[in-house]
Amino acid sequence: MPLTTPRDLFLHELSDAMSAEQQILKMLPELQKEVLNHEVQEALKTHEEETRQQVRNLQEVFRQLGETPEATTCYAVKGLDEEHKALLKEQPSPEILEMANLGGAAKTEHYEMAMYTGLVQMAKDLGETDAAQLLQDNLDQEKAMAARVETLAREMGKQQTQHTMMAGASVGRR
Repeated sequence: MPLTTPRDLFLHELSDAMSAEQQILKMLPELQKEVLNHEVQEALKTHEEETRQQVRNLQEVFRQLGETPEATTCYAVKGLDEEHKALLKEQPSPEILEMANLGGAAKTEHYEMAMYTGLVQMAKDLGETDAAQLLQDNLDQEKAMAARVETLAREMGKQQTQHTMMAGASVGRR
């Protein structure tokens, strides 16, 4: 469909967001299986439920607009999934995989924050205040998850660095 009005673009971007969230819903259970750290696993489980709510919020926005999502693929999230698959081919240790998964989660959250920031603004510009609030709710969840992922990544990075330094020191003494 040709995009000729701001509303057309808004609907297109909403459809892209729906694709992104649906792809993420497929990725989260896989990531949960790959993690060792209980806190990381809980964060991913919590975010899976939040993502389900975000999909419902997007469905409600479409309902409010009297529209249905177009069939589309969010290539940004697809690319993040491809990065993860490429990383797995490198056969990282479980600890390194977990660190990389946290980095990938941070990338995903930041993409989603940019996506929802734009959608909130478009909804406001179009006078769709109820839609803007639902999209703001999604944005707020993404910001909270980004902060949680960054904290976990920082903690895990420190632990792994200390572990590696200690292992290197004990090898050097032999």
